[in-house]
Amino acid sequence: MSTSPNAPADSAAGELPAFATHDDAVAAARAMHESIRSRAVQTESDRIVSAQTINELRNSGLFNIVTPRLFGGSELGFATLVEVTAELASACGSTGWVFGVLAGHSWMLNLFPLQAQRDVMGDDRALTATVFRLGGTVTEVDGGYELVGGEGRFCSGIDHAQWVIVGNAVQREGQPPEPRFFVVPIADVEVIDDWFTAGMRGTGSRSIRIARTFIPAHRSVSVKEMMSGQSDAAGSVRAPIYRMPFQNVTPFSLIGAPLGMARGAIRSFSDGLCPRLKSFDSEQMAEQSTTMSRLAQASAEIDAAFALVREDARMVDSAADPKTISALQWSRIPRDWAFAAQTARRAVNSLFEAAGGTGIYNDSELQRVWRDANSAAQHFAFTWDSAMTNYGRTALGLPPSKFGPKGR
Repeated sequence: MSTSPNAPADSAAGELPAFATHDDAVAAARAMHESIRSRAVQTESDRIVSAQTINELRNSGLFNIVTPRLFGGSELGFATLVEVTAELASACGSTGWVFGVLAGHSWMLNLFPLQAQRDVMGDDRALTATVFRLGGTVTEVDGGYELVGGEGRFCSGIDHAQWVIVGNAVQREGQPPEPRFFVVPIADVEVIDDWFTAGMRGTGSRSIRIARTFIPAHRSVSVKEMMSGQSDAAGSVRAPIYRMPFQNVTPFSLIGAPLGMARGAIRSFSDGLCPRLKSFDSEQMAEQSTTMSRLAQASAEIDAAFALVREDARMVDSAADPKTISALQWSRIPRDWAFAAQTARRAVNSLFEAAGGTGIYNDSELQRVWRDANSAAQHFAFTWDSAMTNYGRTALGLPPSKFGPKGR
């Protein structure tokens, strides 16, 4: 177990719980709803999900829902990850986002060599953060790689992580750079407290800096191999879900958060409106028809967006091999991520507008959700134009665009 300040607490003896079914995992998340919601204001104020919440999530076994059974996990699918993330995000957007990120990385680790998986997931309480685009230089040395002067942004959940997956390119003389991912222990990472944002403040998505570190060869994998879905040729875990190309499925760990935030906005808006309606006469009630229409439309939009994402996740979960999924089906998935996140944004904005002056106070739950949902929709995985353009190109038989979203 890590001895760093981020070491997981010894909060439960023995193995963590595992879930037999999707419904069991969702029920466990739902049971935590009120406790997480009660801490949402403090989470935003502290700019970090509390250690208490992380410990409760860890002890519940939810962080391991897509971890292989080989390492004590539930080995459930992306549909479960999306639904559990949404359930938690409906209580606290920042908590849901951090959960999805940290839980999803236990799937990503299966694209690394088996020894790297053992290094990290051998401790079923360990959590892993990521920075996909780390600066600095990486050179090949005896037994592995040396990373020098790396710095990167948006490392959600870093304050609770024992490991970090970072992306960089290996420099070799006379050869083009080779993009790779590396697993680095938290002891080699400096956290920079620069997360001061309009929304999603509680995610603590701070920047990190790595001055110099040695990375054993077994804790690295090429991006080319990860994109193939066949990077671990030795085959530590060969259940179909672990053979999917990472770029085609990774944002399943994120999209549940904005959908859950929108659900939270619907609940918050309804909770604020119901007491007022009880004192209205029939004429006043009739004047609220447009407000009720907005509520119904927002609810329908979120249900529709969720249905698209759920169908995509189930398609991937049930695929025996990534090759059974067509190019058009693969391009539909990022289309639907962008559609769902932007639909969630619009639905929340509509409700915030309808809330009038009561929604602008700092103690309004709705205004916090409004800021969170708009911030979540800014993620590059949810960029509307590139996702829609690529789907359109694929539908017309054209190759994917070379001009995708850039990390920001």
